[in-house]
Amino acid sequence: MALWTWGANSHGQLGVGVANEQIEKPTRVELHLYHCKINQIACGGGHTLLLDNEGKLYSCGWNSKLQLARETEVHKFERTWALSGVTFTNIVGGWDFSCGVTDDQFLIVWGSNAYGQLGVPSTPKEYFSEIMKPIRLPINAVLVSMGLRHTAIVNSKGEVWTTGCGRHGQLGLGNSVLSSDRFQKVEGVGKISHIACGQNHTVAWCSDEKALYVWGDNKHGQLLLCSEKYRKIYTPNKIDIDVKQEVKKLLSGWTNVLLWLEDGSLLAWGRNNNGQLGTDKTVLPGTFTHVKLPEGREVQDVAVGSEHTICLATDNTLWAWGWNEHFNTAIDLGHQIVQPTLVPLEIEKDQKITQIYAGGAQNFIVVEE
Repeated sequence: MALWTWGANSHGQLGVGVANEQIEKPTRVELHLYHCKINQIACGGGHTLLLDNEGKLYSCGWNSKLQLARETEVHKFERTWALSGVTFTNIVGGWDFSCGVTDDQFLIVWGSNAYGQLGVPSTPKEYFSEIMKPIRLPINAVLVSMGLRHTAIVNSKGEVWTTGCGRHGQLGLGNSVLSSDRFQKVEGVGKISHIACGQNHTVAWCSDEKALYVWGDNKHGQLLLCSEKYRKIYTPNKIDIDVKQEVKKLLSGWTNVLLWLEDGSLLAWGRNNNGQLGTDKTVLPGTFTHVKLPEGREVQDVAVGSEHTICLATDNTLWAWGWNEHFNTAIDLGHQIVQPTLVPLEIEKDQKITQIYAGGAQNFIVVEE
């Protein structure tokens, strides 16, 4: 097993041992996981978390708000000893804050809490603006997503709870709740099976109803509503997009959303100023487009960063599109890649890509050797 990475690296978030502006082409990461394998990677604004198959946590990158759960910034993946007694099953990175779901489905949070995004009551505010030590919350969590300044969880009942900044409606708690420093239940949604936070919005999928629920900022049509009529939505709005298949993944960038369906379809909507939707054609607010891989290739997996996407095809090729200022796509064709384009990888033909991850402007792929 080998880990490869590329993209923005100003804080050493790629784990290659140095902090520089960017890594322009896929580069192998030197890892020391003590005979364990990679189970999951989560990317924040400038930091990265890595979870091994025994539930142990590693981290590297930006640490200005203690989002690594350690005292110093590190540029290689190192064991997060402050959480050595915890077994995680899921990890998530927000802009400058982090969390993990434990094996008994509780939430542990750390990093910036300046907007209450960790769900830790901020009184006195000075003390709780940054969480010095990870805190275990008495909250059941199965799914978690983090945005710029807010967090959303789904519990084992399929209920949604949110905390943090709600100025744009991203908490879904109504226009009287513009911020919260503790998780509050979002009313008016079905039993949620997928959830994703954007910069200032939240989207959720209910498998039972085959329906999308949206709330928050809609300036760029990221809620699949007309942006001129609906600028901000403060409570969940149910959207019927006539999808009959199961959803495999619901993903959100800063201002764009991607829905991967069981039949292989990729539906994209929202902002497209950097090619985030995988097309150079105009996509009107309130409508979506179908993203197609070249030559009829089928999707094996997909991951979304702040304004770019990487996609693994079933033939073991990797494709990317969107914002490319920091070589987020590893493609030397300018700052905008407006359609799926092949990512140049220096791996052998018999080496299979098994996992892909994106977040912020960084990417990681796991290759079986």
